[in-house]
Amino acid sequence: MNAAHLAAAIGAVKAMDVGQKEKVCDRIHAEQPSLLASVLALPRLGVSMQTVDVLLDILIVLTLAVDNSGKSLATVTEADQERELQRLVARVRFSKGLDASSMVQSIQQTTAYRRESLLLAYVFDAIKRAGLTDIKDEAAKYPILSALNLVNCIATAKRSRSRV
Repeated sequence: MNAAHLAAAIGAVKAMDVGQKEKVCDRIHAEQPSLLASVLALPRLGVSMQTVDVLLDILIVLTLAVDNSGKSLATVTEADQERELQRLVARVRFSKGLDASSMVQSIQQTTAYRRESLLLAYVFDAIKRAGLTDIKDEAAKYPILSALNLVNCIATAKRSRSRV
């Protein structure tokens, strides 16, 4: 995926109304139900609906960026998500106590982030602009983990040419 694919997806989502976003979410539900469910389940963990809306926009952008790349992803399962989340948590635990340069190097060596560094940069920017990086309580960690895990799952999912 390149910057043009991501930029086109960001522009498309900014121009969408609620009904158009719902249609994309319906398609995500049909093609990647576990990814959508991982976002929609967040209110059960104390995450606000406003935050869920931010994460849905992120998921829509990621989906459209993949579409723009001309590829399609294998269906990401709950097991895939759990595996990637375990890897993410392990990386976070490993990086505790590392100096900034070592932490950056550790992140850069991660396969998912090397493969989809533009998606990762977009997600970091989106959650920062939404104020989600200000961690006030335990529930504030879940949206960040969810957003990063979306990138991990997309980056590690098998790809094939779209069936256009």
